[in-house]
Amino acid sequence: MKQSETPVLPSLKRPPDAIAIDLDGTLLNSQALLSKRSAKAIEKCLAKPIPVVIATSRPARSVKRLLGVELMNRCSLVLENGAIGIAVLPFTGRIKETLSAELTREVISAILKLEPEMRITIELDGYSFGTNKPRDPKHLWRVNSATPDMQRSLESALADDPTKIAAGGLKRDISHVADAITRRFEDTISVVPANDLTFLNITSKKASKPDTLRRLLLSQKVALDNVIAFGDDIPDIGLLAACGIPVAVANAVPEIKALTRYCTASNDDDGVALALETILNL
Repeated sequence: MKQSETPVLPSLKRPPDAIAIDLDGTLLNSQALLSKRSAKAIEKCLAKPIPVVIATSRPARSVKRLLGVELMNRCSLVLENGAIGIAVLPFTGRIKETLSAELTREVISAILKLEPEMRITIELDGYSFGTNKPRDPKHLWRVNSATPDMQRSLESALADDPTKIAAGGLKRDISHVADAITRRFEDTISVVPANDLTFLNITSKKASKPDTLRRLLLSQKVALDNVIAFGDDIPDIGLLAACGIPVAVANAVPEIKALTRYCTASNDDDGVALALETILNL
């Protein structure tokens, strides 16, 4: 679907059991902002009540800033590409898939041998993180949604159960790095490129958006076949492929559009809100 084409949305015979929504490029607009229309659509889904799950590569601190505390606390969360899962009622449970310090150190060493200037971030609990390139307070808040007390050295972070390695900062294609570390560590990690292959999300092999979503929903014996999922980029492929009602936004990459015959308007045209309003008569 091109951004100018007419949306093609599913006609549901019964309400969905849940709605899973990616953030960047999907729910958020190009300025990484949540529009009033999109926020209102989510609020109405929650009021029906239809559970909403935010499924994102971002850590908790970023989601808190982007959605606001009140809305974030009413949605279940699949964070860091599935490394962390946090359920809210009607679902229950918490999930955390970690990387060992030894494995994390080896992966980082392999990345920096290939690209010594790469910016590396080690996520921990969704709030604290380690990095090899510390930012000043102004840029730290703007880029990482973090305050100085959350920023640590890589070595310090390695001692506290890392959940995700993020690699980027070069503003160019780093697919050769993705290929190299995937070959070397394929039995232990998942490497998911994003942002036109300029950024890598690296998690435990046990972590993924669809698997963590499935585990959260199983607390109420809900399967994925009646779940609506929205996405736009490579990290969302597994999520959309696993859910029974996948919907691509108009700005999605070709790989996402190929997964589903359903599509909505772009993220800058409130595509998620449009779809929810139309499908669910909000």
